[in-house]
Amino acid sequence: MCGSLDVRPFLDLNPQPPANYFIKPESFARERAYPLIASFCSDCGLAQLLDVVDKKELFSDYVYFTSVMPTTPKHFTEYGKDIVKRFGLKKNDEMVVELGSNDGLLLRAFQEQRIRVLGVDPAKNIAKVANKNGIPTISDFWSESVAKKIEGKYGKAKVIIGNNVVAHIDDHRDMVKGVSTLLADNGIFIFEAPYLVDMFENLTFDTIYHEHLSFLSLRPLIRFFERFGLQIFDVELKSVQGHSFRVFVSKAGVYPVSIRVKKAVEKELRLKLDKFSSYLRLANKVRSQKKRLLTILKNLKSQGKSIAGYGAPAKGNTILNYYNIGPETLDYLTEALPTKIGLWSPGMHIPVIDIEAAHKSPPDYFLMLAWNYKEKILEKEKEFRDKGGKFIIPIGGVKII
Repeated sequence: MCGSLDVRPFLDLNPQPPANYFIKPESFARERAYPLIASFCSDCGLAQLLDVVDKKELFSDYVYFTSVMPTTPKHFTEYGKDIVKRFGLKKNDEMVVELGSNDGLLLRAFQEQRIRVLGVDPAKNIAKVANKNGIPTISDFWSESVAKKIEGKYGKAKVIIGNNVVAHIDDHRDMVKGVSTLLADNGIFIFEAPYLVDMFENLTFDTIYHEHLSFLSLRPLIRFFERFGLQIFDVELKSVQGHSFRVFVSKAGVYPVSIRVKKAVEKELRLKLDKFSSYLRLANKVRSQKKRLLTILKNLKSQGKSIAGYGAPAKGNTILNYYNIGPETLDYLTEALPTKIGLWSPGMHIPVIDIEAAHKSPPDYFLMLAWNYKEKILEKEKEFRDKGGKFIIPIGGVKII
């Protein structure tokens, strides 16, 4: 973000393959691993990766579909209604553009309120699905040049949204230039991302994988947007994908700055997110959490207990590869996404099966890799738990429930 070279590593998660690169056995030999080292910029305070995998390799053909996720549809429906009401979007007139729009789930929430929408997503397979479902989507990587093309064809956007996408972008300067180009004078850029505070409070280090090039907090973002004449005027905390924050940006002086911005910055400073020593302590806590989980798994296996992974999310593969947990420990991973079922997990090569198949012969324990949907999973798997089945939660100190 700031161009500094004073960036220091604090957590090396070992070389890993891309977290969403699910494969078949015949592809094991061709699998590639890349360094996965979280680092800290001493000048602006941004936590980030320095090793950048080619974005075309990561995103051009993607396995994650937003519509399939258990809590996402409700979250996005409420999201769309809230933005239309709060900022008074005019039906059939003002336009909402989403970066990394996936299969168009969020844009549909706006479309149903008769707001013009346009998606931009690099995954050709997913953009094809979105267009087929009536959500106009450009298959391309967001950039200033793409923004200029959209402006020339469709005009300015009242709202530009980027959900779980800002942290995926390597060139933040080009990203913001594109936003500034397309944004109407009274427009709003809104983005959600995992909040770095959550990593410090709950040890959610598994949000570190090659798609996530930065781990965002408010202070570096405030300084960064100011360089482009933009201003963060509000921030909201959301219980989605763990704990995320929703950040509101406009051209400077257009909207009053909420007290929530000041309070969030104060909390970040209380946690000392501006000090490199804090990140070294975080790394030590992650290593302790690793030791605790591996001890639990080893003891359970020595007792003859069967264990499987619940969910096969990208973040779960960070845990499996860093902890070196493979098929000798987990019989399989469960999944509801058809794009992952029948494949093997990257790196550790654990087979992925349909969750319904797992219900027919469940293990003694599930390692809940999709822990961010914990409440929904526990509700769904009541029968499994009533029969004595247990879940191991690998994040936030490790616990068995």
